[in-house]
Amino acid sequence: MTKPQNNPRAVIVGAGPAGVYCALALEKLTNLNIDICEKSSPLKTLLPTGGGRCNLTHAADDITDFAKNYPRGEKFLYSIFSRHFVTDSLGFFSSIGIKTYMQQDERYFPLSNSSKDMRQKMLNALKRTKIIKQNITNINQLKNYDYIIISTGAKDNFNLASQTGHTIIPPKPALCGLKLSENSPKYPEGVVLNTPQGNILFTKDGISGPLIYKISSLNARNNFPYDITLPLISPEDLTNALKQNPKKSLGSVTSQFIPKSLAHAILGDNYNIKSAEVNKSQIRSLANITFSVTNTDNKGEIVTSGGVKLDETNNFCQSKINPKIFFCGEVMDIDGFCGGYNLQNCWSSAYCAALGIKNHLTQIKKL
Repeated sequence: MTKPQNNPRAVIVGAGPAGVYCALALEKLTNLNIDICEKSSPLKTLLPTGGGRCNLTHAADDITDFAKNYPRGEKFLYSIFSRHFVTDSLGFFSSIGIKTYMQQDERYFPLSNSSKDMRQKMLNALKRTKIIKQNITNINQLKNYDYIIISTGAKDNFNLASQTGHTIIPPKPALCGLKLSENSPKYPEGVVLNTPQGNILFTKDGISGPLIYKISSLNARNNFPYDITLPLISPEDLTNALKQNPKKSLGSVTSQFIPKSLAHAILGDNYNIKSAEVNKSQIRSLANITFSVTNTDNKGEIVTSGGVKLDETNNFCQSKINPKIFFCGEVMDIDGFCGGYNLQNCWSSAYCAALGIKNHLTQIKKL
């Protein structure tokens, strides 16, 4: 790369959470002139996060444990988080007027409980950055910039990243609801099943909820169809309950552990069997529930798994193919569970990209 001139320029493609955070970091760390190219509204994807409240991160004590919440990118994130972690992001937001608080479940939100407010404060904090409404489809459109940061994770924009010579891991949906086989029982729509691992919400033709989002993420690279088997009722607990209620029906006793409408769907004609007549095989059949999954239903907190292959970048999110190119956010092959983990990847990778550019500028000045 040639030495930048007096006024080096950086361009960020994508004004999502990672792109805007990177611009804010570049303003703090460098004197670059910064443009952001965005084809739609800046920080539009931030608005629905956390149910409109913006779950911006999750409490953390240890980098290694925190990184376990990323089915793709866990080890890569060790070095990223070592440079900019949860407390750094919270401090960064505080510096631009965004106060935060932690819920009892250790998720962090802006004190305003408003994604719209957070969006506006982030955009207001930009000083030197110019946001240009432009759809960048060809990397040659950016040839006049000294640094290029690609920060869009949308499927239709992986094409831009691939034009840089990087390998793209094919995108697949994660953190989404799942469709069930047509042969599955007709589960009651809207009913919630509480399990030790998390909650399941039954939808019109499938399953959703926090536990299912996690399972869909873990299985994002698996081919459909596949089965999911989860604990339902402890055989020991059910046996004891049946003994204590010998005159009640199996369905009535089972409804002590799961919603009545769900017990009807699972037991069918066996719902009215008397407790005293229930055999061990029938008890064992209620120990677990198995779902035959046929596809995603594109509902829920959809995140895309896939993107730029991580071993083609260094630990500053800098391209090993072209040192003027950086990546951050979901355009990289990194995705996490619900709870603020995907936004924390945006903040941390964006800051590391900005720090990498600062380091590169410093090296050039020494030449």
